[in-house]
Amino acid sequence: MDELREGLHWRAALRKHRTQRGLSQPEVARRSGLSLSAVKAYERGDRQPSREALDAVLDAVGLTHDEGNPIRAGAGFAIDWRDALDRRYIVDLDDLQQQADALPWPVFVTNQGSYVVLWNRAFERVWDVDVERDFPDPLSRSLLSGASIARFTRCIANYEETMSFFLGLVKGDPREEQNLERPAPWNQDAVQRLFEGDPRELRRLMDAWEEAEPVPHRIRHQYRIVWRHRGVGPVLRFIGQLTVCDIWNELNWQEWVPADAETWARMASLPAPGRRPEGIPLPRRRRRR
Repeated sequence: MDELREGLHWRAALRKHRTQRGLSQPEVARRSGLSLSAVKAYERGDRQPSREALDAVLDAVGLTHDEGNPIRAGAGFAIDWRDALDRRYIVDLDDLQQQADALPWPVFVTNQGSYVVLWNRAFERVWDVDVERDFPDPLSRSLLSGASIARFTRCIANYEETMSFFLGLVKGDPREEQNLERPAPWNQDAVQRLFEGDPRELRRLMDAWEEAEPVPHRIRHQYRIVWRHRGVGPVLRFIGQLTVCDIWNELNWQEWVPADAETWARMASLPAPGRRPEGIPLPRRRRRR
């Protein structure tokens, strides 16, 4: 309420902060590099400051960014939300990694190009992948480019539903209209790798792209994943949750929470990546002719 009041009566708020700090108008004028008449006129309401002049006065008075924001807004200027939020919501990748490691279900964080930037062991067990070993190049860790790799796509039992959601997010990007033939800069490398994948999987993806409707971007989404480990055996059912965890660097926290008791039980018996689970044979590899 005090911040709202300061915004509505920003000139009085400016004067209050100045007097509380024991500063005279001549001293503020000297510190800000403005004329004394200008400083007086701003407080009286005789003149409207420019954004640069107001920032100079706020700095001269010694206000923090947060203290000055209500006055900026009251004077009709946009608040620098990035600076304000960066001070309040600190994103630390090491902290995110610790949170992910503490959870028993798959967790991974993706950036604006859908590259996986961190993950936990449960993610590797469910996907049957040792990320560092199998994808040592960080530029190969894109979910978008992986959409034409049969090793992964054959595991998605609800392929059309899942792809419709994720491709809808790509189409729903409000900054730039998306086209796989002319991708946005942050998707160019992933799309190039996508077209180097399995032609049959690429055809499936292109069909899904044509059918997908744009999905509006929100802070939090839920989606459904029906996953068949290694493409064989009983399915694992997850509730996928996508939450923006760093709005400026466009990092999305994604976790697959088991949706039923059977999935919880099957999760416990999954082997480490590359090892065969008891009773489930590895798929046969086709011989090259």
